[in-house]
Amino acid sequence: MSHSSAASFRELPPELFPVIVEHLPFVYRPPILRSLALTCHRIHDIVFPELVYDTVRLVGEDQASTTLNTLIASAELVTAQDIQDKGNPSLSHCIRHLCLESSIKTPMRGLTSLDALQKLIDVDGLQHLSSLTLQVHSEWDGTYEEDESGPRLRLPSSFLTSLDGKCPNLKRVQLSDFPQQFGKEWIEPHIFSIKRLTSIRIEGNLLNYPSPTINLSQLPPNLHTLDLHVVDRGENINSNVLHGCVIPNLCTLILNDFFASDALAMNSFWRAHPGIERLELGRKVDGNWFDNFEAGMLPNLKYLQCSADHALVLLPRVSNSLIKLSLWETYNAQGPYLLRVVSPGGVLPALRSLGIHRVSRNSPEPREGHRWRENENGDVLEVKPSKATRQFDGNYIMSLSKAAPNLEELELMGSSDDTLDSLTNSLSRFSKLQRLTLSGAINMYSKPFFARSANWEDYAEYNLGVVDKKNYGKYAPEIFDEAARDLANGCRTLDAVTMGTLFGWLSLRDGLSRKIVRECDGGMVKEVTKTRALGNIIGREDEW
Repeated sequence: MSHSSAASFRELPPELFPVIVEHLPFVYRPPILRSLALTCHRIHDIVFPELVYDTVRLVGEDQASTTLNTLIASAELVTAQDIQDKGNPSLSHCIRHLCLESSIKTPMRGLTSLDALQKLIDVDGLQHLSSLTLQVHSEWDGTYEEDESGPRLRLPSSFLTSLDGKCPNLKRVQLSDFPQQFGKEWIEPHIFSIKRLTSIRIEGNLLNYPSPTINLSQLPPNLHTLDLHVVDRGENINSNVLHGCVIPNLCTLILNDFFASDALAMNSFWRAHPGIERLELGRKVDGNWFDNFEAGMLPNLKYLQCSADHALVLLPRVSNSLIKLSLWETYNAQGPYLLRVVSPGGVLPALRSLGIHRVSRNSPEPREGHRWRENENGDVLEVKPSKATRQFDGNYIMSLSKAAPNLEELELMGSSDDTLDSLTNSLSRFSKLQRLTLSGAINMYSKPFFARSANWEDYAEYNLGVVDKKNYGKYAPEIFDEAARDLANGCRTLDAVTMGTLFGWLSLRDGLSRKIVRECDGGMVKEVTKTRALGNIIGREDEW
């Protein structure tokens, strides 16, 4: 930021700061607001404490428990008169968006961050809470107990009852990694009973259900976001739970571990929900979801995640309006084929975000478009079967740049064996590309983007074992920092480069990421700095 623009920023009216903050994605708010508080006394007084504590992310048991217990002590001293006189007398009363990410050792011995959170709610410490995200998973501590029924990680129904009674402004709830058994009770009926909710996201295991199912008949009436990733140890949930279900304001539908058994019934569901703007069908979504899909269905669709097979049906009808597209299970050249051939005109003019998961092996059966290839002039050649295997090379990325000229973020999951110059020359065709995520393989049978990355010390989570030098490929950076710098020097619009082991996720827990600091706009890289690893952000501004 230049001296003049920084001075102008410091002179902004106080009432504009909350407006600006509301336009920031959740993942950026805490660090930006903390930095603003340190800018100068005037801005500090504007943003602290209300805006600094508006959006809070707690990571790890130590930070979460310490912070929550401090907030409890403050909230317990507050009286009703204090609230009337001072507005938000406790720091916790400023919190509107809270994310808790933690790993709790089991069997549990003593109080946890979840206990502290429950107490903070019970002492009226989160009266203004609007959204709550809990990404808490159990970690076995390596010990055994004679009584196997001892304390395990469960979210008691009393917690959700407290949320309902003590957080009157709560609109959005996201629960991840929780087993859903409370003895004979289940999580989702308690969540669905909070009728003011507009967004429900549940990711966890349905334990001991009579059959893998979920009852959607009692959803809150104003729900606009439904995200379900629940599975009963291997059996997917039948899509018939959606049949006959009408959610009047549904805007976002995200499903995983589901299968469709009746395509005609699903067509009725799509017709009943023309307001859907974001549809994500995960890797474990099977069956015929779009057979006989008709023109005019899903007219407002802007964000789509689906398999290559589903994309063959959908893209001819929805590609022109798409802002974001993520494709699962593409083989060889199917990615560029779907964009350049299946999509009308071969161009997606509104597309700003693209993710492609490419299966490393050849398909056991012929796949439409898997042998497609074009040159820079647009001449199309179908290669011989013996040469059909396609990696993420310069030619592949060149075709993507023709299909999505306005792309701002790109995620590629699969392997590459091309030169640095070829890769960066093609990436430079994207005049607006800011964020690049190169995911490794989805399992140990697939190859990472750069073969050498399997030997990086800071990418040990990939766990492929040692790769022999003769298999390093044409470009073999010794460390991630080198790869980030080289890619950013070759593609001068990049602001961030990320390497992960997950596709289609926002938060890449084991990923590596570097923010690019340049000597000047569009100039060479001055330095790369460590930052939080994130996948594609567009469309996920209200997620952690």
